[in-house]
Amino acid sequence: MRPLTLSLRLRLTLLCCAVSLLMLIGLELVTLVVLSAQLDQSIDRELALAAAQYRQRLAATAGQDLGQRTAAAVRSDPAGSGTAAVYFVRLADGQVVTNTSDDGLRRTIRGVVARPGRPVTVRDRVHGDLRVAVIPIEQAGSPAGELRVALSLAGVEATVGGLVTPLLAVDVALVALGAALAYLVIGGGLSPVREITETAAGISGGDLSRRIGYRGPSDEVGRLAETFDEMLGRLETGFQQRQAFYSLASHELRTPLTIVRGHLDVLRRVERPSREELRETLDVVLDELGRLTAEVDDMLLLGRMLLGQPGRLDEVDAGSLLTEVLRRARGLAARDWRLEVSGPASIRADPEQLTRALLNLVTNAVRHTAEGDRVRLACGVSGGWARLEVADAGAGIAAADLAHVFDPWYRAASRDGSVGGLGLTIVREVAHAHGGEVEVESHEGVGATFTIRVPLSAG
Repeated sequence: MRPLTLSLRLRLTLLCCAVSLLMLIGLELVTLVVLSAQLDQSIDRELALAAAQYRQRLAATAGQDLGQRTAAAVRSDPAGSGTAAVYFVRLADGQVVTNTSDDGLRRTIRGVVARPGRPVTVRDRVHGDLRVAVIPIEQAGSPAGELRVALSLAGVEATVGGLVTPLLAVDVALVALGAALAYLVIGGGLSPVREITETAAGISGGDLSRRIGYRGPSDEVGRLAETFDEMLGRLETGFQQRQAFYSLASHELRTPLTIVRGHLDVLRRVERPSREELRETLDVVLDELGRLTAEVDDMLLLGRMLLGQPGRLDEVDAGSLLTEVLRRARGLAARDWRLEVSGPASIRADPEQLTRALLNLVTNAVRHTAEGDRVRLACGVSGGWARLEVADAGAGIAAADLAHVFDPWYRAASRDGSVGGLGLTIVREVAHAHGGEVEVESHEGVGATFTIRVPLSAG
């Protein structure tokens, strides 16, 4: 059984609610702390007022014994009446005067440790929290005892506690409203993601033509949608190219196989074939098998290049490489071969692959020229690039075909029903694998010039 998985929209909504709730609780805690501190200050003012009243009553009985005066001043305001202040006076001679008969309360107040004039909060088991101030008593400028005044914080705590329930109710209402708004806003923001999901589902069904077509702001989701559309475009183009490649490849591989099978079938029907018939059939079969092998080798090489698997790059001199290509090309046909190397041009390249690409260009030049026609190989340096050129004086390429000469098995309009191979496609991919480009310039009746540009090595 699969575990329950919440949607991204719901998870984001819950996250917003959690963050909002934490912020509200934090804000209310600060509010309650500030309110509690203000109420404590109010209690402290009442403590100061109670102490002032004690001094006034004590002053009203001037001339009497301090103990008698203190007893009269304290007992004139019994605990629980008026300000409800609890007095606890301890004189220097050990006499204790208080206005409460609660022994536990007296022990709590007597045990308070506080600096004079700095009220503190203590906890009594029966009466709860108390605010207690300790005030020295002086007579004739000398210490005569201390006065301890206590007020209950029950009213303050009731006020603060009474706010908690309404605040929590407001929190719940605000979080619920925020959750509804967040759910709607997040849903709108994630709509392109839903469209991406639906589009991806359509793609899994084989429909590569679908697009999201996002028209919203260029935020993270917008850029995701645009990137997804661009990826779909590349996938569709790549799929179409792959289908075309497979179709052409199957046709090109089927043709030599069909020729081979046809000749062998003819030979099989002849009861006693002559030596000439056997020789002719073998020649045709070997030629077609050679062509088939070359096509397969080209497809394997092209496949490695398209998968980004170039060979090992070494420091080589482009001019020396072109000289070696000319040496091997002279045996292809009788042409007016020319070589122009302006100087050293150090590049990082796979010598085998780059030689293969240049030989493909040379073979293409031989195919489109006649005996004695000029074929020029040149190497030069320009703007940080090594330029390797193969130019011929053949029939040239029609303007309509220039944009397609590097396509696999492209059938040019000027050709007599035949199709090209993978040679020029391999040239293009070899150039790309070396960080360069291949260009072609041609005019019908004048010839064609193919140029491979490869960056010079930094060393």
